[in-house]
This record gives sequence, C-alpha cells and structure tokens, in this order.
Amino acid sequence: MKKIFILLTLLLLFSGTFTVSFAQDSFMIIEDMDNVVGVGAAVLPDYVGSNDYTAGVAPFARIALPNSERYFLLNVTELYFNILDHPFLRFGPVLNYRFGRDDDVEDSRVKRMTEIDDTVEAGAFLGINWKINGDRRHRIVADVEALFDVGGEHDGTIGTISARYWHPVGKMFDVVLGIGFQYADSDYMNTYFGVSSTDSSLSGLPIYEADGGTSNFRIFPGVVMHLSPKWHLAAGVRYQRLVGDAEDSPVVDIAGDADQWIAGLGVAYSW
Repeated sequence: MKKIFILLTLLLLFSGTFTVSFAQDSFMIIEDMDNVVGVGAAVLPDYVGSNDYTAGVAPFARIALPNSERYFLLNVTELYFNILDHPFLRFGPVLNYRFGRDDDVEDSRVKRMTEIDDTVEAGAFLGINWKINGDRRHRIVADVEALFDVGGEHDGTIGTISARYWHPVGKMFDVVLGIGFQYADSDYMNTYFGVSSTDSSLSGLPIYEADGGTSNFRIFPGVVMHLSPKWHLAAGVRYQRLVGDAEDSPVVDIAGDADQWIAGLGVAYSW
C-alpha cells in the first residue's frame, strides 16, 4: 500500500493541464477493476472553449476496501469515495481541483483578460454500475454529480449527468460509448465565459454576461485492450459541444470554438 500512495503522489505532479470535464469521461478502464493505478496522456483544448490545443498527462487510480464494494477513486483531478457497500448502487462525497485560466493560453486576446485562479470544489455523486448477466465487462454505468465551489473563485454550482455502455469484444478488448451533459449556474458561467468591462478593455472582446443553463453535451467512444490480466491500454476520443451562453461567449464564439475535441491514451496496472 505504501508503494501505491508514493506512485499516486508522483503522478499528481504531472496533472497540471487537465480540467474536470476531461476527468469525468476519461480513463474509464477503472470501472470494472477493484484495484488499479495508471497514467494517461491527452491532447485537449488550451482552455474550455479554445480552438488551440495543448498536451498533458495525469493519474488515475481505484483502490477498493477489503471484502467490500466501497472504494476510493482518483480520476485526474477528482477524488471520490463510494460509501455504499452495494452490488450496483454507488454514492458518496467528491472533491475536485479545478484549474483556472492564466496568460499561458495561446490566444492573444484571452491572454490579456483577468486571470482565473485555480479552485477547489466539493460535492456528491450518485450512480449505478449495472453488470449485464453478472459480467463485469458487459455493463451500463450512469452517474449524477453535483459540485460546489468551496475555494471562492467562481462561487457557483455545476451538475453533470453521464452514461456509458461497455461491451466486451473477445477476451482482449472492451469497447465503450458514452454520452453526457453539464449544467452550470450563472456564477460559474460568468466566471469562465463572461467578459467584464475591464476584460473588454484589455482584450478587445465585447462585454458579455453569461447566464446559467446547460453548458455542454458530449459523446465519447473508447476501447480498452487487455495485454494481460494485470496490464491494460486504453484509448478514446471525446467530442464536446458548448451550447447556450457558453457557445455565445466571445471567449468561444470569437476567440475560440464551440466544438471541442480530446484524444487520449492510458496505461494501467491492476491487481
């Protein structure tokens, strides 16, 4: 166990460029394994709504309590604890570290806007992991998650609903198709998509106030290749479409793109 926590600490050092929206859909290799640690790499937008892309690496892990359905789950920036000892229901608290937006972004206009600091969010999740005919590899997974800013940066609320269908293809491959959408209140939306009068003067973008509502929907296919009972490779692509006031924001409509793509690869060790 000591070696596991050392590995997780080292992996966390490389997680700096990932956002929570990526975390929620990525590396779902861990959903049918009791204990697993791994690392993934991805190409993803420079910021949410950007049309410039960057690369990064991040950790994921799932550690189950002995003789129990309870587990800790680290998925990039989110840490979950399932408190239910139940064969398919899961519920518990979740913490998330949300990265902000600074002058490291590529777009020259957004670069000049007021920086958004990193923050911490806390909340809860509720979900199911339904094994079809008792097969852990053939399953339907669905989750509802709510997060609230406790770090004092956006002071908002974010809700996410997602579902994934997993299907085994022979002994070596599992394929997945997932969908999801996100709701955010006006505090969150205006922090990340609004343009204040000061930001307008700095960037040249028009003043814009974003209201709450559905901010995006997403679809994400992927595949896991089992190299052995302990070693696994995962690959996936996610398409996300920003909608509503997020899509209409000058940060997206003028300086970026509402169509967001992420491609990732991961390697994992399970036991």
